Order: sequence, then C-alpha cells, then structure tokens
Amino acid sequence: MNSTFLAKFPKQLGHWSIHGLCNALPSFIIALVFLRLWKSPQAVAAMVLAVAIFIIAFAVMTSLSWPLSDKNHVLGRSVRLGAKIRSWIACISIPLACTPAMSITPDFWCGFIAAAAQNEIFRVLHLGGASTSLMDSIGNASFLPVFTTTMLEGFIISFLLLMIAFFCVIFLQAKERRRMLKDLGKAVDPPV
Repeated sequence: MNSTFLAKFPKQLGHWSIHGLCNALPSFIIALVFLRLWKSPQAVAAMVLAVAIFIIAFAVMTSLSWPLSDKNHVLGRSVRLGAKIRSWIACISIPLACTPAMSITPDFWCGFIAAAAQNEIFRVLHLGGASTSLMDSIGNASFLPVFTTTMLEGFIISFLLLMIAFFCVIFLQAKERRRMLKDLGKAVDPPV
C-alpha cells in the first residue's frame, strides 16, 4: 500500500463517515417511517450496508493520489463543494423527511427514481418474483431490492451533486480568471 494512502485514509474515513451518515439520514427516515421498513431487519441491514459501502468508497477515492484528492484540482474542489452542498441539503431535508413535505426533498425523488430503476432492471433481467420486489404484500422488504435501490439512490445523488459542484467550480474559476485579468490589466496600464 502507498504510504500517502495509509496516512490519508483514517482521516478521510472519519470525514466521509460523518458526511455519509448525515447525508443518508433523510432517505433513511423516509424509508423507515413512510415505507415502514423499520419492520424489516433485512431492509435496515441492506440500507446500512449500502451506506457503509459509499462511505468506504469515498474515503478510498479521496485518499488515493489523483485529481479527486488534490485540493487544488478542479475535481478535488468539486468533491469538496459537492459534499458541502449535499450536507446543507441534507440538513434542510431532515426535518422535512418526517412530514408529508418529504416529497419536495431530493432524497424522495432520487429514491423514487432508484426504486423505479431497480424494478425495471429486475424485470428486464427476469429477476422478478416476491423476493425481488421492494416489499411483499404484507409489508416485508427483501434485502437485495432494498440494497440495490439504496445503492442506485446513492449513485444518483452523488452524480447530480458532483455535476452541480463541477459547474460551480468552473463558474468560480471563470470569475476568478476575469478578476485576475482585470487586475493584470490595471498593473500593465497604470492610471495616467
């Protein structure tokens, strides 16, 4: 293992554990309360496992020596900005997730899209049946569909926020470049 990775990983694991748990909370509340998945230990285990995988994946990605872990690279800045944006959205969404207003949270819509995608993937792959639908007729949830839906929702949210953050960083870089060129122009052309 790379010594830089080993030095960075514990800190990154702690950082992404806090972010991952905070950011998963709105979806977790929606799933437990409104979908009543609290009745299903395998569903709770599936969601916890999926969140743990995302935490470890982000910790690994930001511990490796490459653009995502470089604080000065546009991708590294995008990841940091994306984490901040998502944290703000999650903090706003947590109280809403406990009410019917949950339908205005990104977690609700990303979860809805992920559940629909999971159902379609399982249908196309002929994996249908009672054990692969999100919940059976008496409200029990199966591990695989809940795990798949949670992973898909995590990918959707991560992708959307990375794209938003990437465009924000590009905008900020352009703004900084204009300011720098303006300052450079003042230095080249002293006032008369």
